[in-house]
Amino acid sequence: MATLFNTISVASAFIFGVGFLYWVMDATIGRLNFLHSKKEWNGLQLKDVIFLLFSAIFLLSIFDFYKPY
Repeated sequence: MATLFNTISVASAFIFGVGFLYWVMDATIGRLNFLHSKKEWNGLQLKDVIFLLFSAIFLLSIFDFYKPY
């Protein structure tokens, strides 16, 4: 049961971290006009995909996720 709770905790922290970093990047450098494109894929622009990938790679490279026991 502890492993399940740890997995849920790590997954939720990762999703929150990626979302927060995406929000910060979108609110700051995402406002630049040259990043906006007219083409969309299911409502996502190219900058959105790049920001999400960069956020996930940044979190995975800086933090180590490990079991508590």
